[in-house]
Amino acid sequence: MKTLRLLTLPALVFLLAACSPHPGAGNWQESGEAEPQFITEFTRLEVSYEGRTDIFNQERAQRAAAGETNGAIRRCFWHGVDAQTIALSCVQADDTDIEESYQLRVDGDNTTAELIQGETVVGRFVRDLPTAR
Repeated sequence: MKTLRLLTLPALVFLLAACSPHPGAGNWQESGEAEPQFITEFTRLEVSYEGRTDIFNQERAQRAAAGETNGAIRRCFWHGVDAQTIALSCVQADDTDIEESYQLRVDGDNTTAELIQGETVVGRFVRDLPTAR
């Protein structure tokens, strides 16, 4: 009986750790950096804990914030690749036959991230922290 109790604690710790959110989850804003290979229309990413991601451009992000519409230009599903990276499988909102793949790699302090397509960084983002009211 003591052995069973000793094995229960590590199993419980493992299960609780497996349920913690990925650092990629959250809202991300473009960093303001400009490089030629960046996809400049990507201004905001909303990565939900449930495995969905919406990517917005500036106009559609403003409309979504006003509650007019979701307005995402890409709709994605994601899964964890490792402790700091998620893989995104996306379709264009206007043409769902066009599929795209990205990775979002979060830095060590969980405040900045790079959006990668293939081997190319196509955007840099900073975590959009909620503001106190």
